[in-house]
Amino acid sequence: MDAGLNRTAPPSSVSRSRAARREAAQRSECAATAALTILGQKWVLRIVRVLGERTQRFCELQDALGGANSATLSQRLKLLEDEGLLVRHEISAVPPWVEYSLSEKGADLGRAIGGIDAWADRWSSVQ
Repeated sequence: MDAGLNRTAPPSSVSRSRAARREAAQRSECAATAALTILGQKWVLRIVRVLGERTQRFCELQDALGGANSATLSQRLKLLEDEGLLVRHEISAVPPWVEYSLSEKGADLGRAIGGIDAWADRWSSVQ
C-alpha cells in the first residue's frame, strides 16, 4: 500500500516543495543582491548622483566627489560602464578627452536613489 504518499507531480494549486520555494526565493533575491553589491561599493552612489546633474570629464568628476583617488574612480567608472549605468564618450580633439554621462538605465537608478534620499531625509529627523 502507498501509505498516503502521492508519487505524481503535485498540481499547481498545491505549494511547491521546500527546495523549490527556496530556489525561487534565491532567484528573485539574486537581482537585488547583485544590485546592492554594486551600489554598496565606495563612491558608486555619489558618482551616480554627480553624473545625474550633468555630463562630466574625469577630473571634473574627481573634483565633484572631493577625494576619490584616481585609481579607485577609474575602477568604479569601468564597473558602472560594464553594468550599463554610464556612457563613456571619447572626444577626439587635441588633446583628446573623455566625458561620462548616465545612460537611461543609470538615470533610472538616479531617480531611485533620489527616492531613497527623500526617505532618509524624512526619517532621519524622527527619533
